[in-house]
Amino acid sequence: MAKKPLVNNAKEALNQMKLEMAGELGIPSSHVDGANKTAYKNGMMAGSLGGMMSKKLVQMGEEQLLKEYNSKK
Repeated sequence: MAKKPLVNNAKEALNQMKLEMAGELGIPSSHVDGANKTAYKNGMMAGSLGGMMSKKLVQMGEEQLLKEYNSKK
């Protein structure tokens, strides 16, 4: 998996989304980078956060596709 966004300017927006979702899950922002955690603890956090981010990104993509589809009618 690529470590950088497919759209070059999206990194800051994706980081902001990650922090917002971590907040929704009750994960302190100081713990999001995982620098001082064990691999196990990082995996436990990333599972919840990564799954939530994926779900939100799919939702955003579907909404964008729907807007484009409806604008062509």
